[in-house]
Amino acid sequence: MAHAEREARRNAAFARLRSSFPLSISPADVELPGGAHLDDDEFVVRTSKDWKLSIKPLILTTRRLFCPFDLTGRSSVALRLTDVRSVTLRKHWIGFSTIVVETVDRRQASFAAFINGPLVRSDIAATVDAAHGTSAPSPPAAEAAPAGDRYQQLREISELRQSGVLSEAEFEKEKARILKQP
Repeated sequence: MAHAEREARRNAAFARLRSSFPLSISPADVELPGGAHLDDDEFVVRTSKDWKLSIKPLILTTRRLFCPFDLTGRSSVALRLTDVRSVTLRKHWIGFSTIVVETVDRRQASFAAFINGPLVRSDIAATVDAAHGTSAPSPPAAEAAPAGDRYQQLREISELRQSGVLSEAEFEKEKARILKQP
């Protein structure tokens, strides 16, 4: 009976959150590191598999980020998204890019992003913004383009999305704004 009640609470919470969350979310229960469980109103946003990474564990939920603590990958950490202060992508001259997540108490977790680094950073940042109840401002490059050249504006925001400056949600918001222009 408790399982059915939990499932009903999760379904109701999912229905409320799905339409307002900036990224797609999944109601599926996944195995979390360290025996942790998803809360009734917590859902999976992305996993390392979604980003085509082999990093274990790397799971982004609507409330937490489970990720390696450092580049060795020997230890992992569960960070509450409300405690995350910044998410940066460090591109190195040689080797791979690194995602660095800094918390309000100045702890840092970092992990390699061999591919899709800008997308990983963007997705984590958008989810952190959602957890904080904020959204990032529209990028100035998209606003500075002439109003009459919608195709150029769309190309520019597409490039910003591909480079990781814009999250998928920010891209969709800007695209809708541009397409509404006369």
